[in-house]
Amino acid sequence: MKAPTFPLLLTGFVIWSGAFLLLYGAQATGCHLGWHEMQIGPTSALRLLLAAMLVATLALIGGLLLYAKKTLEEPVTDEAKLLRKIAAMLQVAALVATLITYGGVFWLTLC
Repeated sequence: MKAPTFPLLLTGFVIWSGAFLLLYGAQATGCHLGWHEMQIGPTSALRLLLAAMLVATLALIGGLLLYAKKTLEEPVTDEAKLLRKIAAMLQVAALVATLITYGGVFWLTLC
């Protein structure tokens, strides 16, 4: 199966930006509705929701990274192989950006 190279270049940061909208939209909604005051075990419902969204985002981008690395094994031209290496590096960058940007949901105040 030939994997398309161009979408692999974009998908990591497209997912990152979509997660940005979803996470901060959920955070604003949760603060407005009082989810930060509802306790589920040792943490609030809002923090649990945001952590779950962060883990789902990391899993999605991580899956794309594994897929991008798998496509490196396909026989393609040198240009396509270079683009696929760049795509894999962009997925790593998107993973790191996700951790840096959204990691604060674990320790920062929510509202």
